[in-house]
Amino acid sequence: MNDTEELRDHLAVPEDERGAKWRHRFYDLVDVVRLRQRDPRIFVGPDGFPYYALDLPEFGDDGDISVGDLVDLATDRGFGIAIEPLGDVAAWVFTCGDLVTRRAFGGYEVPRIGIVPAEAPTFRAVLKETQRMEILAPDESMLPPYVRPLLHEYFTRTLGIAHPGVLALVSPDQEPREQLVFRIARDDFADDEAFENAIAGLTWFLPRHLVVSILPTDVVDALDGAFIPLAA
Repeated sequence: MNDTEELRDHLAVPEDERGAKWRHRFYDLVDVVRLRQRDPRIFVGPDGFPYYALDLPEFGDDGDISVGDLVDLATDRGFGIAIEPLGDVAAWVFTCGDLVTRRAFGGYEVPRIGIVPAEAPTFRAVLKETQRMEILAPDESMLPPYVRPLLHEYFTRTLGIAHPGVLALVSPDQEPREQLVFRIARDDFADDEAFENAIAGLTWFLPRHLVVSILPTDVVDALDGAFIPLAA
């Protein structure tokens, strides 16, 4: 069995039987197996974000390109990758943030003790006082330079926030110790649903192991001078 046939059989495993071992082998295969491109190559997914469509080649045929070949382009341009997309479902979906993980860390997951990759975006409200927290500019391991223009465009064009900014909150009594905070507040939106959708969209560009912390509006205002502008 060659790698393409193994990937086909691998994707046939029911979702409830896929564990960590399945995922790791899948990542190894999809990184190198040459898949077939569609025309047009990019489509808008049900979440409103662009995806590069790839299909397994027919038996006996050769594919054009692997997921690994597209990582740099995807994270420069801001698209995800969907394997065998059909309507609102796909055999597998990589968000842009998943591909940022691959480019930045060499793998599609960055494990943390006791934490598994999340299906949903990770964000939380910061309810405690922030005086004990250290405020820093995010380093390139938290927010690579090629991601910042993508986030700038998302804030300005999609959310209508003219001057987006970011900082990192660091505290020894939170997990993880470093969390991202963006210049975005509940008061920027008409209701809670719109606000949560905006944050969920923001996390689409970020690796899943990162946590985006949400500060109360008055704290965001108080920290205004600490935010680092996102490059255009």
